[in-house]
Amino acid sequence: AAVLRALADELKLDAAARKDAGKWYQAVAKYSGASSPAVARLYADTVYEELAKGIQATTPGGASITTPASSVTPDRGPYANVDDLDKPSTLAASTDYPSARWVPAHSSNYAVSNRPTSDAIDRIVIHVTQGSYAGTISWFQTGPRPNPTSAHYVVRSSDGAITQTVREKNRAFHAGNWNRRSVGIEHEGFVDNATWFTDTMYRASAALTRNIADRYRIPKDRTHIVGHNEVPGADHTDPGRYWNWSKYMQYVTGGSGGGGGTNPHTAESVCGAGYKVIDSAALGSNGTVYLTFNSANGNNCVATIKKTSLGKATATSAFLEVKGKARATDTGNFDYYAGPVRAAAADKCVQWGGKVGTSTYESPFEHCG
Repeated sequence: AAVLRALADELKLDAAARKDAGKWYQAVAKYSGASSPAVARLYADTVYEELAKGIQATTPGGASITTPASSVTPDRGPYANVDDLDKPSTLAASTDYPSARWVPAHSSNYAVSNRPTSDAIDRIVIHVTQGSYAGTISWFQTGPRPNPTSAHYVVRSSDGAITQTVREKNRAFHAGNWNRRSVGIEHEGFVDNATWFTDTMYRASAALTRNIADRYRIPKDRTHIVGHNEVPGADHTDPGRYWNWSKYMQYVTGGSGGGGGTNPHTAESVCGAGYKVIDSAALGSNGTVYLTFNSANGNNCVATIKKTSLGKATATSAFLEVKGKARATDTGNFDYYAGPVRAAAADKCVQWGGKVGTSTYESPFEHCG
C-alpha cells in the first residue's frame, strides 16, 4: 500500500482521482516492476480483469480476503499506446508456435544455440511459475543477475494464453543438465493451489506440447514429457501433486476430447476472462465463428474456431466492425483459431464474421444494445 501511495504521489493524483480505481492504472503498471511498458500493461490489465471478476484469496497467515466484482474503466494514459500483449502476435516469424505471443527474455537468461542441429531436442519439461503470468514474463526480461532463469513458453491460467520468451533453437535456463535437450513450458500458478490449473490451461498447454512433440518427433509419453521435479538432479517440486498428469496426457495424446480431431480452444478461452458467447455461425464443416460479449467492460470479441486441419496452419480469419468505425480483422494461416478481435461496442450495432478455408460468414449489423 505504501509503495502504491508513493507511486500515486509521483503521478500527482489528487484526492478525487484517488477515489476512482481507474485512475490508479498507471501506478499499478509501475508497481509491477516490469522491464518493458508492454509487460507493465499486461500486468495492470490482469489486475483490472481480476477486479471485474471479484477476488477471493487467502493470505499466508490464513485470513480470507474477498472483494465483490467491480466494473472499473482503467485510465491507461500513455500505456494505451504501447503493445497489447493480449492481442495475437503480428510477429509470427519470431515464434515457433503460431498461437503464441512473442516477448523475448533478456539475452543473459538463455544461451544462443542452433538446436536441434547442435543438440537433439527429445524432452518437454513442465513447470509451475510460483507467481503470475505477467510477473514471470517480466522476470525473464530482467538481467543480468546471479541466477539467470527462463523458459521457452509461459501459459496463463485464466484463458490459456501463451507467450514465447526464448526461441526453441536456443537453450533456456530451466532444467539444469537437461537444458540442452529440452523445451521448457511454465504454467501460471502455485504448486499448493489446484485452482490455478484450469481445464483451459491444460488444453492450451497440451496443444502446445503436442505441436512441439510432432515437430521434433518426441514420443508423447511420460518418459519424454516430464515435470521439473523429475529432471535428474532437480531440487524443485513443480508441477506438484495437484497437477493432473492423467488429464494432461489424455489431452496431449488426443484422448477425451483434448486433441486429435477436437480443437482444444474455445471462443471464450481465446477472447479471455469475462467474455461469454452471445451468437455463432457455422463455417460449413470447417469451423465456427463466435461473437462474445464482456458485460464488465462493454466489449465484444470475435473468434473463429477451426474444426478441420487442427494443428496445421491454414487460412483462417475473424473480423469485428462497430458501426461507424473501421473494421478490425485478424487473418492469416493459423493452427487452431483466428482472433481475438475485440472492440468497445456498448450500445452500438456490430457486424461480425470469419472464414476457414473457403467457408465464410458475414453478419448484418446487429446486437445493437
